[in-house]
Amino acid sequence: MKNKSLFLIALFFLGHWASAASLKTVKVAQDIYALVGPLEQRSQENLGNNATFGFIVSNEGVVLIDSGGTEMGAKAIELAIQQVTEQPIVAVINTGGQDHRWFGNRYFADKGAEIITARATAEDHQARQASQTERMQTLTQDAWEGTVPQVASRLIDEPFEMQVGEIMISIIPVGQAHTPNENIVWVADAGVLFTGDLVYVERMLSVGAQSAHLSWIEAFSEIEALSPDVIVPGHGHPTTLETARRDTLNYLVFLREEVGKILDEGGDMQSVSEIDQSQFSYLAVYDELQGANAQRVFEEMEWE
Repeated sequence: MKNKSLFLIALFFLGHWASAASLKTVKVAQDIYALVGPLEQRSQENLGNNATFGFIVSNEGVVLIDSGGTEMGAKAIELAIQQVTEQPIVAVINTGGQDHRWFGNRYFADKGAEIITARATAEDHQARQASQTERMQTLTQDAWEGTVPQVASRLIDEPFEMQVGEIMISIIPVGQAHTPNENIVWVADAGVLFTGDLVYVERMLSVGAQSAHLSWIEAFSEIEALSPDVIVPGHGHPTTLETARRDTLNYLVFLREEVGKILDEGGDMQSVSEIDQSQFSYLAVYDELQGANAQRVFEEMEWE
């Protein structure tokens, strides 16, 4: 038992520093930053932080966009922020239902931060907490130590504006996409948009059982209407609207069109394996996800 405890303490310090280092801090505008995590699967080494997070520094404290995949992951995010500012984290916004968007909530709540998300997103957290917990425990192993998922305390039902110091921030629920409700976070004065899992760049997106590809396509219009100067995606580096279209919207539209052709010709699920997705093979984890994505879109379109 003593050796186990010593191992976990050593793992924490090593993982804490290693994960903070693996979260690349990118300044995207004055007082606005992205924390870019690795593109691969969640793991003990990355503490479940295989995503892009962000933070906004005001004269009244820091607003964090998404809290990390484990308690150790939350501490790694905090450490990365502390390299930029001494201001405390006063609020956390959960952009979506995926585990690494909210499993670090309790750590920041215990330090006094208000945790905010849409009611529909919180309902998804509650509904999938057990299954997401089991999966994250399996993938992160000892890095899961100390993690207790906690749903946001402040829930919104419509677009919401919050003033933190000198900075105005808008939280906009956009409905089902990668998860049952995604939220985008807009800093209009800076032209910066945090999209959560509504946008993937550099890495192939995942159309899972909890996703809805058609409403995902429709939700993208919310981004285009804002015409942001900089997009901080859910996965990948800060980018442009053009690149977000290429890696996310165009891929979803392509899958829908190709599956539509199969359905029009009376094809079955097996036929989706014939779809040539190689134009998107430049995206990380393409081999792992492209087949399952096509199958999921087929399943959805069969019932339209």
